[in-house]
Amino acid sequence: MIIKLTSENKYFLDILYKNPNTDQGLYLKELKNGIVIGNVVSANEYHCVFLDGKHSYLPEEGNQIDFQSYCSPLLALNMSTEFFNHLYKENASLSETVISWLDKNYNEVDTEKCTIEVATFFIDSGWYKNDRYLLSKYIDGISLNHKIGNNYELNIEGKTVREALQKFSLVALFSHFTNKYAVYTYIDDYFIQKHITMLTNISGIPYFVFYLFIKRIMRSPVQFEKFKPQLEAYFNSEIQFVFTDTHQSRKEFICSQINFEEPVLDFGCGELQYFKLLLKKGFTQEYHAYDEVDFKHIADKITAIENADNLRWIESLEEIKDFEGQVILSEVIEHNSFEEAKELLIWIRDNTNFTQLFVTTPDKDFNVNYEMTEEFRHDDHDFELSNSEFRELINEIFPNPKSFYGVGDCVKGVYPTSAVIIQKK
Repeated sequence: MIIKLTSENKYFLDILYKNPNTDQGLYLKELKNGIVIGNVVSANEYHCVFLDGKHSYLPEEGNQIDFQSYCSPLLALNMSTEFFNHLYKENASLSETVISWLDKNYNEVDTEKCTIEVATFFIDSGWYKNDRYLLSKYIDGISLNHKIGNNYELNIEGKTVREALQKFSLVALFSHFTNKYAVYTYIDDYFIQKHITMLTNISGIPYFVFYLFIKRIMRSPVQFEKFKPQLEAYFNSEIQFVFTDTHQSRKEFICSQINFEEPVLDFGCGELQYFKLLLKKGFTQEYHAYDEVDFKHIADKITAIENADNLRWIESLEEIKDFEGQVILSEVIEHNSFEEAKELLIWIRDNTNFTQLFVTTPDKDFNVNYEMTEEFRHDDHDFELSNSEFRELINEIFPNPKSFYGVGDCVKGVYPTSAVIIQKK
């Protein structure tokens, strides 16, 4: 792998801490089974090169060709740490740090654009589609050009050397942890803190990048709680993060409210995610699963593997008329036309004797946080409601006692999921 940095800044090499008069501008150090080499090409260009001995970045030891040592995002991450770790400190303290031989601080000298180029960069995730890389949508100055297979040319541009390097490391970080073909990386608190510093050093990063960081990089709720205040402080506490992703947050919310002494009807059950979670929590009452799509084979498989004799697959609506118990209707109504959704809610009202009815649906006002404007959150949605429209719909159909909730992260008072728990008549 070769990483090329260029800048017209006359202090470029000073910012990088690279002295062309030392060892003819060369720097060599062992990295895994290979050697990293830093080379001063000119006053405005610096190259980082990795020459591997054998299989330093290859997940499959049986493969004779270690192509990952030429293009791995993890290698890019390791190389940037090796060469430029001094530039990954918090902005306020680094800005005031004096470069001793210049008697100037970084704010005085790091004032011009910097570009970083990697000729071959490996990505095998869904983050590159429709000729665009996901992070390019949210962070300026990141571009990928497809070459062949899973190989891309990566180009980064920053307003300063520090910004370019921090963007570069974030791309390498996210790419490594979303690639299917990746070496396991141990993530400790130091690793998390280092990359939170990079995120918060760059101005204007939107909510969704932080969401991805929490969901893809953080490994435990304990780790999340430790760093949560720093993440929220970036947004002046106008955002409140949760550890679980949007889908998991819905599951946790509903399952935390389920009465374990009553049966459940999961209307539009999909692949039975709610049942799996409730089963882990010790739910033993009868669980009736219904969906227009035939997922009976999944229900049968769960029954066999988990010995779940309380799971009942429902073939038709007639079988659930007069059902008594709790009803889950999660992320279902938006897959119908608005009129069909109303008819479905009325059918449940009039044909079941529910003790609790759980209804969730996306709040369309949250979509702006995904950089979405007119499109729905998913292609198979026929409509999406704002929280106020959702409340109006539910109140129109159900005069019952009820409680409304927002589920998931909260961005300026708006949640990704609108939820209601409707009590029996």
